[in-house]
Amino acid sequence: MTYFLYNALLHAATLLLIPYFLLKMATSRKYREGIPERFGFIRKHKLRNLGKGRVVWVHAVSVGETKAVLPVLKLLKTRRPDIRILFSTVTTTGQRTAEKEGRGLIDALIYYPLDLSWSVRRAVSLVRPSLFIVVEKEIWPNAFRAMRMAGAPVVVVNGTISDKSAGRFKKLSVLFRAVFNDVSLFLARTGEDMEKAVFVGVPEDRVKFSGNLKFDLSPPVSDARLMAELREALGGGPGTLVIAAGSTHPGEEEIVLAAFKELKGKFPGLRLVLAPRHPERFNEVESIIRKSGLGHARRSRGGGAEVVLLDTIGELMTVYSLSDIAVVGGSLVPGIGGHNLLEPAYYGVPVVYGPHLASYLGMAGLLEREGGGIRAGSGNELASALDALLSNEVLRKRTGRNARGVVEENRGASERAASAIEKLLRR
Repeated sequence: MTYFLYNALLHAATLLLIPYFLLKMATSRKYREGIPERFGFIRKHKLRNLGKGRVVWVHAVSVGETKAVLPVLKLLKTRRPDIRILFSTVTTTGQRTAEKEGRGLIDALIYYPLDLSWSVRRAVSLVRPSLFIVVEKEIWPNAFRAMRMAGAPVVVVNGTISDKSAGRFKKLSVLFRAVFNDVSLFLARTGEDMEKAVFVGVPEDRVKFSGNLKFDLSPPVSDARLMAELREALGGGPGTLVIAAGSTHPGEEEIVLAAFKELKGKFPGLRLVLAPRHPERFNEVESIIRKSGLGHARRSRGGGAEVVLLDTIGELMTVYSLSDIAVVGGSLVPGIGGHNLLEPAYYGVPVVYGPHLASYLGMAGLLEREGGGIRAGSGNELASALDALLSNEVLRKRTGRNARGVVEENRGASERAASAIEKLLRR
């Protein structure tokens, strides 16, 4: 009965939203991609590389989740060359990341179907997975139920549950207790996430600690040609200092640009790279930079100005590696929850971020305790933090080393996750 009500509400909501998505499809390419797959209609040629091997279906929403799970897949593929990986994402940027960074690991790549009972069943019948892995926060009642009925264990990796979600799941326990009972293994980021998983209904003996996969990031090595291109795009000569503001959202570019304008008079030759989180905002962000009165250029057109708009996909990590300070977006304005603070930390780059870190509070706490991260509560505090780092090379390098140390000290989650998943595959 509870699944009947869930499906009735879901179908009603889908019908009501059709006009909205038709409008979005007419104005934005990303909404037109993968439409058949989102309803469970997957072309056979996309699945041809799955062959007769055991299929492990891995689902990650977007870029961050995709990057986080790839080290686990690498370990699984090494230990179990017989398995085939079907990978799904929700976003187009997630697809591009999986296609580029998952080359050699991913055997088939699709868009994830909507959690409509019939679309999920259709996709499952086509794929016939032996195991279903979801990354972080993805809880889909119909998908979990379809996997159980198909005999495919459900594994949550890098599992995390916010306080808000835990309360919501508990209030709707009539439905979600059954959903969480379909989880065969919940690999939690933290001890607190373990407690929340049990609280919302995952059987206690199926909840294990693995740690945060994002500490195990291992970005692909950039070739010399790309590095040279990016150095040229950033501009400036020896001694030029570069601030990279990555994964920015609406309202954040203005904050970063204001801080940069305040600092550039004090630090001649200072450069700023602005990397919006979503590609569809490239033109909008260019207009914001133009209105600021600062000289700018798009990376795709060569760069070389005091402000460079990174309007390419898949180059942010390399830009972080060439920068002196990183400002991580999604944290300067409320409602987003932050983005991965470890991406610049991996390269020994000081990490600066805002106060809105609902999804990354633990990570920020680690960085701050070890002296590798700085939390700026306002635009003025952001400018002050950047000023302190730019003015003091010893402080800047020490902060960067401390940030890298946090990454090194917390590695190992991928190994623990891969070992736990491999045990399920042996059954």
